[in-house]
Amino acid sequence: MASPVDFASGIDGLKAAINMTNVAHILFLWILYHVLVALYNISPLHPLSHIPGPRLAAMTIAYEAYFDLIKVGRYSWEIKKMHEEYGPIVRINPFEIHCNDPSFIDEIYAAGGRKRNKSAHTLRFMTYPLTVTALGTADHDLHRVRRAPMGKHFSRQQMLRLEPDIHRTLRKFCDRLLDHGERHPEPFDITMAYSCFTSDVISEYSFGEPLGYLDQDGWEPNWRQPLYAFLNTTFVFRFVPLFRHLAAVGNIFARRGWMGPDVQLLMHTLVVRIPAMIKKVRADADAGIVRKREAVFVDMFKSETLPESEKTIPRFSGEGMTLMNAGTETSSWTLSVITYHVLSKPEALSRLTAELTDAGLDADTLSWSALEKLPYISGVIMEGLRLSYGVSSRSPRTAPEEDLVYQGEIKGKGKVEYFIPRGWAMGCSAAVMHHNEDMFPDSYMFKPERWFDEQGNKRKDLEKCLLSFSRGSRQCLGMSLAYCELYLAVAVMALKIFPRMTLFETTEEDVKYDYDLFVPMTKEDSKGVRVLVS
Repeated sequence: MASPVDFASGIDGLKAAINMTNVAHILFLWILYHVLVALYNISPLHPLSHIPGPRLAAMTIAYEAYFDLIKVGRYSWEIKKMHEEYGPIVRINPFEIHCNDPSFIDEIYAAGGRKRNKSAHTLRFMTYPLTVTALGTADHDLHRVRRAPMGKHFSRQQMLRLEPDIHRTLRKFCDRLLDHGERHPEPFDITMAYSCFTSDVISEYSFGEPLGYLDQDGWEPNWRQPLYAFLNTTFVFRFVPLFRHLAAVGNIFARRGWMGPDVQLLMHTLVVRIPAMIKKVRADADAGIVRKREAVFVDMFKSETLPESEKTIPRFSGEGMTLMNAGTETSSWTLSVITYHVLSKPEALSRLTAELTDAGLDADTLSWSALEKLPYISGVIMEGLRLSYGVSSRSPRTAPEEDLVYQGEIKGKGKVEYFIPRGWAMGCSAAVMHHNEDMFPDSYMFKPERWFDEQGNKRKDLEKCLLSFSRGSRQCLGMSLAYCELYLAVAVMALKIFPRMTLFETTEEDVKYDYDLFVPMTKEDSKGVRVLVS
């Protein structure tokens, strides 16, 4: 056994070895390695060297990190500038290409049997258990396994069956708005109210019971608090892996108050709140409790296609979080954007109301199927989706089994062709594509009539440019639910609530996209879409 003297000598030797000279050598080698990698990234040897774009962006991911991490979520604006300078195809980092040509969307986001993996880089904002959800799965085949048991619950046919439940929650929501207007004459943020409505719809469908946000006095708390706790970590987790790894065991630190309030709330939601909801679903099913409509997660536990290893409480908790986030945010923000534009443009509200009354539709009995046939409300909803973006940041794909070839034309330069080797990421951004002036002239203006022709027929060519729900085999699971909610809510609000609602000190800046946190964010000093109900 070594003596204390030997041990002390060993420590002294270690201290001598770890001196400043050695540290300097290690630092030099680290810098040299990254310099060589950066030079390789812009050399002719790199597979993407022929793609136009800023050389600094091609050299290092630090360029993207500056705009997203330091300036907070502003890389989409920089990408838009790149397209204005370099054309429809640009290289935005060492391993990713961005496209602003609608004709190539279906190649990037292919459907059917054409495999598309998600880019690992853009998934790095997630921590466990979100990393084992369908949304957080990079591999095409594993994604299909995880998505399939949920997918059948969100088909159009299934949403038609769910429509009476949405109507019931919508009536409750409208009653709450009118009651709130009578008892609380002060202005409030309608986004918070819409969030309560959409959260109660998705939670009841997913877990068997609503969270009860429409039963409380007022519109807060609501699901936006845990959602934005998650979103606020997006770029820190993506560009500083240490924080992401710490968050994986973050509940230990969060319970001791050693992490920020956003991370504490996020970990409480992921580790305590959602798991409790999932466990209750399973306990109720085991106890033989039968509800009028079977919850999504009841069926998930019964699934014969999903391996037992995929039916863990943590993984289902991650899926529950993604369903709640997606089912709450997209619809509630789209409704907020529509509300602002309809209330700020009397001619739009007049035309919308006239179309509904001329069709003989009653607020308590109107149907999604009937509303879809009406051109103006369809235009209002499509324009609301376009200007609310859904997920505003890019969601690139890699084609693991095929090379892609882009053929297009650049104004002033003529025809171009770019070869994209298999395995390299390529994507589009709703925040960029939705303002493609070739497809959407005066793209920052709210123009519902752009979505239909003179005969009232829908413009299918424009619908192909809409990326609010993404496209292809990984298209948003809840798209049909969102459309059903939007059509019913806009129609009922137009007939019952909008005539009694006015904007309060709200301008277009309060609904205008300013930066990304995965979803679109308005300026930090915005007080929301404030309204009064008489």
